[in-house]
Amino acid sequence: MLVSMTGYGRAERENNKFTFNVEIKSLNNRFVDVILRTNLQNLNYEEEIISNIKKKCVRGRVNVNINVSLNNGNSDMMVLNSSKLNSYLNVIKKIKRETGLKDEVSLNNLLNIPDVINKQDSGDISLKYKTLIIRTVRAALRDLDDYRKIEGKNTFNDIKNILKKINAIVEKINSIANTHTKKEVNFYKKKIKSFLPVINKLDNDRVYQEIAIIMEKKDINEEIIRLKSHMKLFNIYLMNKEYVGKKMNFLLQEMFREINTIGSKSDKVKINHYVVDVKDNLEKIKEQVQNIL
Repeated sequence: MLVSMTGYGRAERENNKFTFNVEIKSLNNRFVDVILRTNLQNLNYEEEIISNIKKKCVRGRVNVNINVSLNNGNSDMMVLNSSKLNSYLNVIKKIKRETGLKDEVSLNNLLNIPDVINKQDSGDISLKYKTLIIRTVRAALRDLDDYRKIEGKNTFNDIKNILKKINAIVEKINSIANTHTKKEVNFYKKKIKSFLPVINKLDNDRVYQEIAIIMEKKDINEEIIRLKSHMKLFNIYLMNKEYVGKKMNFLLQEMFREINTIGSKSDKVKINHYVVDVKDNLEKIKEQVQNIL
């Protein structure tokens, strides 16, 4: 089944201290490109996380956001610098002795003193909770995968319908190409006669040989056979469990080549109209394929 290249996945895990949130957004891109952002410092296993993502996201621009927040009522992110606080208190006591001031120092005054309360180093958090963070990333990847499979199913149904239309049009082209052969021979015979009034003096076999050469140049049977073969293989790719986006894109180029050749070789107006319809539908499939892994 097809898998879309674009999608969104999210996962959240928490313990008694922190909440770990991971969001993953994937967009179209020829190659895989992972961009990781986090509010954690010193995430020294970033490459391990990116490696996990690349295993699932074979192609596409993947934006990953890892955010860790403090649970309500938990103060573990804040660290009291006791030595600095004691130093300030000692200074305050000395000032009181020397000046005779009796003003009391409030809690707000203490909290406003620089570096008395610091944030805990997030590097310690990322290392201590590595397993939980990676599990959250993998959960977000599973959510992304589910999203992309749903999108892939919609794409699958759309492409199948378009292929049915193309197949019906190609059958009409084939039908026109295989009828009225006798009329074409007479048409070209009259054409040759108009250019060569002395045709009666020419060898009859030679005339038909020239007509055969003309009709061979106009023959589109081989192109129709190849186009049908490409469409059959394309249908096989649709059912393939592997990532087939690149293969489909290449096969579409071959299909365009065959239908363009049919259009250039045919001198029948109706066939040329059908060629335009086929190319229009192939363009629709091409747009869809750009979004397939």
